[in-house]
Parts: sequence; C-alpha cells; structure tokens
Amino acid sequence: MSAEGAEPGPGSGPGPGPLCPEHGQALSWFCRSERRPVCAACAGLGGRCRGHRIRRAEERAEELRNKIVDQCERLQLQSAAITKYVADVLPGKNQRAVSMASAARELVIQRLSLVRSLCESEEQRLLEQVHGEEERAHQSILTQRVHWAEALQKLDTIRTSLVGMLTHLDDLQLIQKEQEIFERHRGHTDR
Repeated sequence: MSAEGAEPGPGSGPGPGPLCPEHGQALSWFCRSERRPVCAACAGLGGRCRGHRIRRAEERAEELRNKIVDQCERLQLQSAAITKYVADVLPGKNQRAVSMASAARELVIQRLSLVRSLCESEEQRLLEQVHGEEERAHQSILTQRVHWAEALQKLDTIRTSLVGMLTHLDDLQLIQKEQEIFERHRGHTDR
C-alpha cells in the first residue's frame, strides 16, 4: 500500500461520522486512486483499496480548504482589478467622450457659420450627428459599467459561496463536494 500517511489501523482517525457500508467503521481515510473516503479496513492489507494511494481524510480536506482559499484570493484580485478599471479608466473615457463631442461641435459651428445662409439644414444635420455619437459613447460607457458591476456581483457571490462551504462543511462533505465546487465556479473565474 502506498500510503502518504501512517498505516491505517482499527479505530484510527476522527470520531463518529458517516460509516463504511461494508465494514461499519468511520470513513477516516481517503483513497486517491478511487477519489473517495474509505475506512481503515478498506485501506488495510485485505481491503478493496489495498495498494492504492491512501491518506488521512483530514489531510485531503485541508488540501481542499487550501485550494478554496487560493480560489478566494484569485477572486479578490479579479474584483480589485475590475474595481480599479471602473474607477480609473471609465471616468477618463467619459471625459474624453465629452471633450471630443465638444470639440466636434465647435468645429462644426465654426465651419458652417461662414455659409450659414446657404446651408442651415446641413448644420442641423451635422450637429444631430455629433449629438448621436456623443449619446452612443455615453451608452457604451453605461453598458460597460453595468457589465463590470454584474461581474463584481458574480465574483462576490462565488466568493461568499466558497467561504460558506469552508465554514459549514465538515471534512467528509468537503471531499465529497470537491468536483462540484470547482466545476461550478471554474467557468466564472477563468475569464
């Protein structure tokens, strides 16, 4: 048996909890080969996991907790980057949009005032076009703000969910939900 901890013996591991359906013993070990909790009898010389890579369930749970903490830290960094973008970049884009619209408006007015008597309708059309561009720029910025606000909310929800799992799941529940935890949250954080 390639155990990563001590040789499992009868009664080793944590106290009462879910029991092995085959041996009635506590599920205090984790079979890395089968990726499931097992009892000392399953992990022992005559057990079904003999020769598998075995370790204590609490060690596996600690490893999973560390992964979740790392995930929470990555989510925090992503949230900080989005917050910085929204605070630092979007206001500059908004100001540039206002300045560009103002400059364009002034240019149109200067050029068309020379021929105002001949092209009154052309001036109005161009001013409306500039206004439309300004409105589109503002709308684009508003859309980005909504997008990033939703992204921040999703990241916060995921982080809250993971922290809740850390505080509410015992070792065995944590191990059993490992795949669900990381598959459910992977799509939101790999962007």
